[in-house]
Amino acid sequence: MSNSELSWKLADFRANGVEPPARCVANPELSEGQMMSADEVEEFIKDSVASLRILADKHSPHLDQVTTSYRADLAYLLEVGSLSEDDYNDLTNEANLRF
Repeated sequence: MSNSELSWKLADFRANGVEPPARCVANPELSEGQMMSADEVEEFIKDSVASLRILADKHSPHLDQVTTSYRADLAYLLEVGSLSEDDYNDLTNEANLRF
């Protein structure tokens, strides 16, 4: 299983004891990342960057873990075609991950 939670299908949510999103229940063979619209991907990125900035401002010990998860989610979105390679490269560039 990928490190990206966006790659989880219904069985993955259940195996990890996490309540699955309704759309994963309705479409058990698809991951949440596969079902995200372009607007949802954009909102996910905005929310993730905002969270990373807050964690950085608070010098949170969780920053590295959340950054790693964010990178994995972006890689998965690239893999399923929901993110262009240029956008992926820009979003994962080290200079753009310093907050």
